[in-house]
Amino acid sequence: MNVNFDLVYNQPLAPLTSLRTGGYAEIFASPDTPDALGTLISSCRHTPVQVLGGGSNIIVPDGTVSGLTVSLGKMASFRQISRCTAEIGAGYPLPKLLKTLRTLNLGGLEFAVGIPGTAGGAFLGNAGAGGHGFCELVDTVTALDSSGQLITLERGQFTYGYRYCSLREMIVISMVMTFRDFEPEDAELLEFYRDKRRNQPVSSRSAGCTFKNPEGHSAGKLLDECGCKGLSIGGAKVSEQHANFIINTGNASSSDVNSLIDLCAKKVYDSTGIILEREIKTLSPCFYTR
Repeated sequence: MNVNFDLVYNQPLAPLTSLRTGGYAEIFASPDTPDALGTLISSCRHTPVQVLGGGSNIIVPDGTVSGLTVSLGKMASFRQISRCTAEIGAGYPLPKLLKTLRTLNLGGLEFAVGIPGTAGGAFLGNAGAGGHGFCELVDTVTALDSSGQLITLERGQFTYGYRYCSLREMIVISMVMTFRDFEPEDAELLEFYRDKRRNQPVSSRSAGCTFKNPEGHSAGKLLDECGCKGLSIGGAKVSEQHANFIINTGNASSSDVNSLIDLCAKKVYDSTGIILEREIKTLSPCFYTR
């Protein structure tokens, strides 16, 4: 049994995120196998555990993040099971997955082109566009519970919706996904979604879309119409390119970002009565070890 992992104390987390803000992990580990992760979790007692994926779509709190922070970056395998089915490790980068599928002439995930992060994060956040989400391609999930035990859940044993998955209180290790043969029209879909994301500040320090789209509305359009573009607090600023993105201009704290998010939400609510729900998550425990 391979149980290789090193514990790092006071690990800076900001460099591991796309926003580049936040503090330190009290304890940090990057195990390279499910066995190693299971051993690590089962050796802890009553410890908060949070998982850091690809570092996008996340705000790390300022100061010390208590307990154990786990990175799944070393669990980035891709194993083809059949022509259209593959097992994908949670740490497998989503952009790399799109390239792998294209190499294998497989389709079905075109809506995810241009989305950063990892397969595990895309699953837990049901990342997607155009009414499609990552979870709809997932057949089974292997995950770790708070006792360090591996369990397998089949479709129907987990639920999902718009930017939501019910397994946030587990550590997702891998997923078995079913794709389809790549069709000529899929090339057009890829270009369609690439075009949609060309107006986003992808080269800036950002955590991605700040708010979910309210039903029947575009969050970016609402924020723009309510005068949020260009607003800033400390080193955090609403992108002039796309109002649903907050960028770190160089010295932002997570407190700056959170305050600016709250200000934008208030401006939209005061003007329209619409409550914006955050799409960006704050790094927090998925469970406490038993």
